Amino acid sequence: MDVILDIADLSVAYATGSGDLVAVKDVNLQVRRGEILGIAGESGSGKTTMAATLLRLLKKPGRVSGGTAQFFPGSAPEGVDLLAITGNRLRRLRWSSLSYLPQGSMNSLNPVARIERQFADVILEHAPKRKAELPTLIPRLLQQVGLDPSVARSYPHELSGGMRQRVLMAIAISLEPDLIVADEPTTALDVTVQRVILQTLADLSRDSGVTIILISHDMGVHAQLADRVAVMLDGAVVEVGEVRQVFHQPQHEYTRRLIESIPKLAGAAVGVNAGHPVATGEDDR
Repeated sequence: MDVILDIADLSVAYATGSGDLVAVKDVNLQVRRGEILGIAGESGSGKTTMAATLLRLLKKPGRVSGGTAQFFPGSAPEGVDLLAITGNRLRRLRWSSLSYLPQGSMNSLNPVARIERQFADVILEHAPKRKAELPTLIPRLLQQVGLDPSVARSYPHELSGGMRQRVLMAIAISLEPDLIVADEPTTALDVTVQRVILQTLADLSRDSGVTIILISHDMGVHAQLADRVAVMLDGAVVEVGEVRQVFHQPQHEYTRRLIESIPKLAGAAVGVNAGHPVATGEDDR
């Protein structure tokens, strides 16, 4: 499996009155094309800071203090450094090659615009030549994430939290990107809705072959969805491995503690991903 993103020696620091606070420390990580790579760790471990850096959404006083992130969109033989490109080169990559699924669906959607308008804003901004496709493209994208095409005429406040999150998924895949960064996509959703969101992500990965970086503090989410897991602690990656290996033979004490923090029903263990469908128990496949 070839590499779509090669992160080398990535470090990020925040300037403070008493000196730099290092949030990401010398991260070396490869993302394979077509996989779901889970990024795990507690709040403050550097997961979201690393994602924001890769997406070029890092805000001051944060800054990249070292490293590269070579991205290989499509079949391009040579990568582009996501940390170095600017202007139109960066703009061309966004949405069409590199997309983002944020955690706060209500904060990420325009409350005074219908869903179809928000699809159109993204598509026309980054692929204006596809304007004629909008009447058929938007319903197809909504159906792809399990929503009725009539949702296009709704405002965000008329939808449930799970429906809004699936709208964001549909927008994220609207231009068929190579890589999606999903930042805590199940946060603030109840358990039943979380399962729907995870299954939708699994379906998207299987059906379209899109690569997903899945950020979550919940090891149960990674057990159900990820192919591999990278565990972060204090800004550093302390363990990377196939999901089954990490859960059955964790190499780092912090990884063991994260796994032990997963709530368990009497006599039941967390199901571990067996190739995307979401597994939550022995009989639930």
